[in-house]
Amino acid sequence: MFTSKFRATLSMLILCSFLISACGGNGNTTNEAGSSGETAAGADKPQTEAAAPTTRKVDTIHGPIEYPADPQRIVVDAYLPTLLLLGEKPVGATVTDLENVHIQDMIEGIENTGESAPEKIVELNPDLIISANSDPEVFEKLSKIAPTIILPYETYRSVHEEVEGLGAILGKEVEAKEWLADFDKKIEGLRAKVNGVIEEGETFSIFGAFGKTFYLYGDGIYRGGLAIYKELQLTPPATIQKELIDANVTYKEVSLEVLNDYAGDYIFFDESNGAEMDKKDKVWTSIEAVKQDRVFYLDAKRFWPFDPIAVLAQAEEVTEMIVSQKEKENAK
Repeated sequence: MFTSKFRATLSMLILCSFLISACGGNGNTTNEAGSSGETAAGADKPQTEAAAPTTRKVDTIHGPIEYPADPQRIVVDAYLPTLLLLGEKPVGATVTDLENVHIQDMIEGIENTGESAPEKIVELNPDLIISANSDPEVFEKLSKIAPTIILPYETYRSVHEEVEGLGAILGKEVEAKEWLADFDKKIEGLRAKVNGVIEEGETFSIFGAFGKTFYLYGDGIYRGGLAIYKELQLTPPATIQKELIDANVTYKEVSLEVLNDYAGDYIFFDESNGAEMDKKDKVWTSIEAVKQDRVFYLDAKRFWPFDPIAVLAQAEEVTEMIVSQKEKENAK
């Protein structure tokens, strides 16, 4: 009887041992399968961590726009240089963007969309469109092709605003910060170079002749205003400071007869759209800066663009213009 009870007890112990081993084995297999599954999916994060979002949203003039968090095929209008400096190469851009002289070494492989022709954009199969065109009809057409973010001209009023703004839209905040740090360092050097040659109180104007019309320019996106006033911080005449810069006006149409009221000690002058100043006109020749040969004639191809890359290039050119002019004056 003792032997029978002993055998029964021993049998029960062996059975329990098998059951415990089996349960333990199933638990380990589940963990390994889970680990193996994560590796196969390319994930190395804990299972409890939330997956990265696949879309983003941005508030625009057309309300919130949802778009891919990591767009692969972007078509752009007016912001090509900024995307390029952020390390984002679009599949398509407008003819105007692609003619920008400051980025010719960066545009290989980007398709020409003309002036944002919808039929050409459709062919490129974009997953995101970024445009400055605020025409409602344009938005309606483009938004049928892909999520469309409209950022009208002068949405951004400085290099920092534009780079940071598009960096946030594209998830390129780190790239934006790094590019701006380098930009600021270069601008600081140029500013020091200019300040080393100009005299205290000297003023600078930006004039333009466009067709048969004359314009004054402030510190906005036109004719080097961002580079001259915002970045190099050159001083405008009091009239331009008051009527344009303080009033947040980027340009102003005026008659030839009043140009002298806005003339600084030095003038940056743009002649475009077939316009050419009559250099013998009595109003023009009466301006002191003209008498002193202190007029810098701007190359439209180089000073019409207003993207961050262009602004840096313009700041460099303006610096060299002023330094060369001062050297010429000192040599007299």
